[in-house]
Amino acid sequence: MIDVIDTRNLRDLAPDVLDTNGELRILPASYWAGTTRNERAAFGVRHGLYCFPTVELVEWLKRAIDGRSAIEIGSGSGTLAKALGIPATDNRMQEWPEIRAIYASTRQPVVRYGDNVERMHALEAVAHYQPDVVVAAWVTHVFEPHRPQAGGNVYGVDEIAMLRSISTYLFVGNRNTHAGKALWAQKPAEYIEAPWLVSRAMSDEPNFAARWEAPID
Repeated sequence: MIDVIDTRNLRDLAPDVLDTNGELRILPASYWAGTTRNERAAFGVRHGLYCFPTVELVEWLKRAIDGRSAIEIGSGSGTLAKALGIPATDNRMQEWPEIRAIYASTRQPVVRYGDNVERMHALEAVAHYQPDVVVAAWVTHVFEPHRPQAGGNVYGVDEIAMLRSISTYLFVGNRNTHAGKALWAQKPAEYIEAPWLVSRAMSDEPNFAARWEAPID
C-alpha cells in the first residue's frame, strides 16, 4: 500500500539525510524532530526507504546484541547493518522483474540495495550464518492462508520459525503497519516506543522496537 502524502510546499530532506554517494546518514533523533510526517513520508517514498535509523536506535541495538554474533535480514539499503558492523542480507525481491513492474505501475521507486547486502532469504541467512541475534526493520511477515486478515507477503519471513533457530530477535516497526505479525502472540521480552524510532509511516500508531527471546511457545 502506498502512503497518501500531501506534497504541497514540502521541504526536500535529501540534502540533509543523504551523503554525497546517495546513502542514508545515521542522524540523531533531534534532527528528525525538526521534520514533519509528510516530509518524512515523501522522502521515504521517493528513495525507497522505510526506516530512518538514528544514532539512538543504533546504540539500543548494540546494547541488545551485547557482543553476540548477529545479522540483519531484510536489510534494504544496508545502512543499519553497516552501522552495527554485522552482515546485511535481503532476498532483494524489488530487483525481480515482476516486482519492479508492479512498482513501476504505481509510480513508486523501488529499494536501492546497498553493496553490502547479500542476496539471501531470511531463513537461508540464518542457516548460513547461524547467528545468536537477528536484527530486522520494517520486514514483512509471511502470508498465511489461514490468517488472510493478517496480511503479509508470500515472500515474507516466517518469524516464528526463525526465532526457533536463534536466541534473540530485534525488530523495529510500526504498530499499524506490523499489527498482523503472528509473533505478537508471543509477548516480547522488551518493548519500546520512543522519539528515536523514525520512519516514513503515516499512521497515528507509534513506531516501536521490540526484543523477542527464544524459546517461544
